[in-house]
Amino acid sequence: MSLHRGLQSVARLLPVLSLAAIALLGLGLSACGDSGAGQEEIEAARKQGAAKARQQEKIHEIEKELKNLKKGKAGAAGGSTTPASEGDGSVAGSGNCGGSLSANEHTTCGFAENVEASYYAEIGSGSGSVYAYSPTTHETYSMYCTAGSPHECTGGNDAAVYFP
Repeated sequence: MSLHRGLQSVARLLPVLSLAAIALLGLGLSACGDSGAGQEEIEAARKQGAAKARQQEKIHEIEKELKNLKKGKAGAAGGSTTPASEGDGSVAGSGNCGGSLSANEHTTCGFAENVEASYYAEIGSGSGSVYAYSPTTHETYSMYCTAGSPHECTGGNDAAVYFP
């Protein structure tokens, strides 16, 4: 059943990546007739590119995990199969997840990273719901993110993620 969930997770990411690619293509085409991109456009393109790169890395990790699951080596792709403990630094309740990304004690940093990447890929700015994959539970969860800074995304199993 884990293989099936993994395949569903990969299938859910494909539309997100397609939308990100279309958005980047649109930005590129809109700049063709322009004498130069504005600072806001450049920053938006940078964020979208970074989000797409993070998503590509996550897809690569999921593909490796699926391959290992097929071989019967659950968790061998480098992802944890049990929740992270408070003291190992991968749960933000005891600190942060690196940079300006943090999460509550119910949330692993791997999931927090996926929530942030999904936010920038699916919403970009403002508030709304995103779907993010948890490398710990191997499930995809819906998270509602607020506008403003810092963004606060809540949902899943009492998860909370914070980022600028």
